[in-house]
Amino acid sequence: MEEVFGSFWRDVLGDSDDEDDEDESYVRIRRPSRDDARAVPVSAPGSDELSDITRKSFRGVVAASEAREGTTGGTEVDVLYRRRDGTAASARVRAEDGHDGFLGKVLKSWTAAMADETPEERRGASALAATSERVTKSELKRSASSDIMSAEQMETLREALPAMCRMREWTLTYSTKRDGISLKSLYRRSSGKENTVLVVSDSGGAIFGAFCTEAWKLHSRYVGTGESFVFSLAPEGMKYAWSGENDYFMLGAADSLSVGGGSAHAIRLEEDLLQGSSGECETFDSPPLASSDMFRVSRIELWSLD
Repeated sequence: MEEVFGSFWRDVLGDSDDEDDEDESYVRIRRPSRDDARAVPVSAPGSDELSDITRKSFRGVVAASEAREGTTGGTEVDVLYRRRDGTAASARVRAEDGHDGFLGKVLKSWTAAMADETPEERRGASALAATSERVTKSELKRSASSDIMSAEQMETLREALPAMCRMREWTLTYSTKRDGISLKSLYRRSSGKENTVLVVSDSGGAIFGAFCTEAWKLHSRYVGTGESFVFSLAPEGMKYAWSGENDYFMLGAADSLSVGGGSAHAIRLEEDLLQGSSGECETFDSPPLASSDMFRVSRIELWSLD
């Protein structure tokens, strides 16, 4: 996957949550196109254009698409943030350049988190590896078995998670089979659970879902971070990381639950949790994940990573 450093920095830096953020808007974040990438200047440590990057304005880090010829080496990344006037922006920096302060801590932690990722895993879309293709250090810890996923499918998802979440225990927070069909119950049972895996099976046999980094509840705006991703497990295993196109990660409403946005949601579940929709989503550059654009839900599970 293309790893995006989002909520991980909160744990590393000990930052508080964003309850004091009064900005209710959400923004489209546009990075340089592949054709323009070579012309993007690299900002040096202490540059004026980096002064707006703070804990509150920071949105994520994305590895630059291509290395540029004639550079002195190092890892170029785009730091995504909001300017003081609320507009979206990105700054190209070199991770090894010794930036000070908050940005320096973020880049240091991001570099460490990326150390064990292969180039293939950093693409926007990547196939989920079969367990036989990986040598795992320990068995997946979980509080219950899944009625949707096989043990092998759960293991492939664990390997796809951000490094800091891979060894955490999976707890079945909500299940339509166990807890009944109620969006309110899903919100209530997931209270305070910041890192979750939502899994949906539909009547056509498709299995798909999302990894999200904020608790599911009623939101007044889109929330989440660039570590979020969507995936499909059947008929094939694929992962779709954040594209950087917008920050429409997740939205809990009274009448629906949505992941991704733009021209369509990657996943939208209606209030009755019996039907939903999935289309081509700009947030993750993902195709429709369900067996049809409008689908009937078979089962839903929400797993928290504790």
